Amino acid sequence: MKNNKYFLNTALAAVLGIALLIMMLVRTFVPMAVMPRLDIPNMVLVSLAALLLEHYLTGGSKGGYPGVFLLSGLTFGLLPLAAFFAQPLEAVKLAAVGGCVFTASAWVFRSMQDRLSSGPAAKLAPVMGALGLYLAAQCFAGLL
Repeated sequence: MKNNKYFLNTALAAVLGIALLIMMLVRTFVPMAVMPRLDIPNMVLVSLAALLLEHYLTGGSKGGYPGVFLLSGLTFGLLPLAAFFAQPLEAVKLAAVGGCVFTASAWVFRSMQDRLSSGPAAKLAPVMGALGLYLAAQCFAGLL
């Protein structure tokens, strides 16, 4: 696949859209089910899923982080608003926090991959790095 500089944000929109679609279907057909919130660990989980998708499909790309911050903030703000999971003021907060969380996750994940990927033998290094980042995000959210 050609190296597209907007593929990471497209992958984020796809992963978040699929997650919100699943949550909407569960909310429609099983209304008494307890739905997960879109908090920091879940934002990191969605971010890492998009980063893994980008890593395995395009081999990783080097994008500019201001653009990543802006587009991921719009994605985290507009998709929950469009799916009626957030009110307009909550969507602004989700956009700010989501942009920061995704940009930080992308920066840490990409810097880890630069150091961990040591040839074709390291196929599971991105998955193990993503698992470690998710556990670190849960610890961070527990401290807050």
